[in-house]
Amino acid sequence: MTSAYLTTETDDLLLSKSVPFSKQSTTHAVGLIVASPSDQVKLDNKNHSDRDSREPARTNDKALPVLKRTDLIYEPERWDNPLIVPEYKLVFFALPKVACTEWKLLFRRMYGLPEWPEDKLPRDLHNPVLNQLMYISNYTLEEAQEMLTSDEWTRAVFVREPKERVLSAFLNKVVKEKSFYIKKCCRSKYFHFDVDVEKKRCKRKKQEGDFAYFLNRTLDCLNPHWDPQVNAIDEKWWNQMDFVGYMHHLADDAARLLKNIHSSKGTSAWNDYGKDGWGSNGTAFMVRNTARHATNAHNKLRKYYTPCTEKFVERNWRAEWEEDVLNFAPFKLFNESQYPSDKDCEI
Repeated sequence: MTSAYLTTETDDLLLSKSVPFSKQSTTHAVGLIVASPSDQVKLDNKNHSDRDSREPARTNDKALPVLKRTDLIYEPERWDNPLIVPEYKLVFFALPKVACTEWKLLFRRMYGLPEWPEDKLPRDLHNPVLNQLMYISNYTLEEAQEMLTSDEWTRAVFVREPKERVLSAFLNKVVKEKSFYIKKCCRSKYFHFDVDVEKKRCKRKKQEGDFAYFLNRTLDCLNPHWDPQVNAIDEKWWNQMDFVGYMHHLADDAARLLKNIHSSKGTSAWNDYGKDGWGSNGTAFMVRNTARHATNAHNKLRKYYTPCTEKFVERNWRAEWEEDVLNFAPFKLFNESQYPSDKDCEI
C-alpha cells in the first residue's frame, strides 16, 4: 500500500545524482555539509561508528538557543512543525517538496501504525489532526527544549536545491493539480485594480502553465511549497542541525541518517524499518528505479527556465544560498553572454 504514495514528490523532477547542487565533494554520493576537521561533530559524540565527515558541526563556545512559545516551529497545529520519533530520539524537520510524504509514511511505520489507507486522501497525511504523528508542539516547552538542544537527540532536515524546488512546486501545484493554485492565489485579496479581470487572468495563466507569471505571484501569494526553505525554521534553530540531507542524494542520505539513529534496544532505524519493505518490489526506503531520470539535470531545468526567470529566482531566493547550513553551491544554467541586464529582465 505504501507504493501508492511513494512517488508523489519524486516523480515531478528527480535530478541526476551526478550533478552536485551542494558544495561538498562528490567523491561519495552523500549530500551532507562538510565539517572542519577541528570541529566537534554531534553524531560522533553519540558513538555512531559510521559517521561521515560531512555532518554539520557545532562548537560549544556559544549559548544554546532557547525555545519560546512564539517560535515558528512551535506554533500549535502548524503543518510544517518538526516531527518527533521518541523511540529513536529523532527530531525531523519535514519541508514541503522535499519528499515529506515519504518521511511521514516511514514515521507512521516506526510508530507501529498501519499503512496509510488507499481510500484516504494523500493530503490528509500532512494534517497533524489526522496523521497520528507527534510534533514538537505536542510537548511542553521544557521537553521540546531538551529535544532541540540535547546531545542525546538527533535533529535532521532534508533540503532541495532552490531552483529545482521552485520549479517542482510549479509543476506539481500549478500544472498538475487542478484547483490548488486557483484556490490559493487567484483570490480577490491579491488584486487591487480590475479585480475580476486579474482573477480571470490568474486562472488563464494557470491553464497556460506560465512559469514567469507564477514566479511573480510567489511574491504576494506565499505558500510553504515554494517559499524559501530557510523561512520554514526559525533562524536560531538551523545551527542546531546534526544532519542535513539533500534531495539529489535522497536514497543515500536517507540510508545514512537511518543507520545513525538507534532505538532503546540498540537497533538502527535502517535495520528496523528502512532496508526493505518499500514499494511494490519491497526495496529499501527511498530506493526506486531512476533509469528514466538519467539525463543531465541542468538540461531539465533549462526546459522551463530562461535567463531572466533564473535571475529572478536567484534574487528572490538568495537567502537559500546565503545560509551556510544549507551549503548550496551556486550554478548557472546558461552562458554568461545569454543573461540580459537587470533592467531588460523584467518578467
